[in-house]
Amino acid sequence: MKVTIIATGKCKEKDILSLCNTYLKRLKPYFPTTLIEVPQAKGQTREEIQKNEAKLQTAKIPENSYIIALDETGKMPKTTEFAKNIQKQQLSGISHITFIIGGADGLDPEIKSKANFMMSLSPLTFPHMLVRPILLEQLYRIGTFLSGHPYHREG
Repeated sequence: MKVTIIATGKCKEKDILSLCNTYLKRLKPYFPTTLIEVPQAKGQTREEIQKNEAKLQTAKIPENSYIIALDETGKMPKTTEFAKNIQKQQLSGISHITFIIGGADGLDPEIKSKANFMMSLSPLTFPHMLVRPILLEQLYRIGTFLSGHPYHREG
């Protein structure tokens, strides 16, 4: 299964980029993953910014992709539940999953309505640039869990 992560904003922080690159390499045997950055949009209001970013995000979604939008209002599955959801998509014939990470102003309602699943990584609020390595680590954790590797420990 291929994974695309559409992330809003250009990450300039070298430590975050390094961590993302580490997990992108680790993910190759499990989920070949592409991280696509779309620029943060400009606008007078939060709604205008979200709408402008939604156009950029939508243009990068691969065809026939299962879309997971990361949003504070989404469900917060445990890692094992999330892994089982990913596995379920694989078994049902889904060959591509796309995650969408909004910018500082969040996701436009249009993106939320396109999503097959809305997910929150935590009840805490994270800077949107930090969501990238957190998501990548969780995908790596899921890949190892589904393949029987002992990386993931619970309990």
